[in-house]
Amino acid sequence: MQHELLTTDQKEAIRSGLVESARKLLNTPYEFGAEWTNYAVPPKSIDCSELVEGIYTIQKLKMPDGSQMQFDFTITTPSPLPGDLAFFGRGGRPGQIYHVGMVFNDSQIIEARAFDQTSITRGFETGKVILRSILAWTQYRNFVSFSRHPKLL
Repeated sequence: MQHELLTTDQKEAIRSGLVESARKLLNTPYEFGAEWTNYAVPPKSIDCSELVEGIYTIQKLKMPDGSQMQFDFTITTPSPLPGDLAFFGRGGRPGQIYHVGMVFNDSQIIEARAFDQTSITRGFETGKVILRSILAWTQYRNFVSFSRHPKLL
């Protein structure tokens, strides 16, 4: 099967579209297992993998649902760009992925984050789509890696 190759300009346009689509979802309430099916309107609630699946679908790129499947579908990259994904796995293990976020810009990740009372003492809100520092992600003990959609390589 031959894949359509995208130009650098096309990739940059897709990355910008991913970030803009994600930006519109900031503060959307988190709900585990929430499904977003009508991409013409923002969802009432969303979880981490559905956020990623939805914004990639809007940009006409296939993305499976479920953070483990998204990890398995994408390709690890040491130098993340906006639109690339970031993953947490239990004990930092790639076979136990449980959370995904998307690189939003040079310093932030956008994620649909479940409510966590302890996050307040760590200085960030949860229970909705939030922006959090890339540094906080990479320093977390369960961080696994950054990954890229095959068409954006």
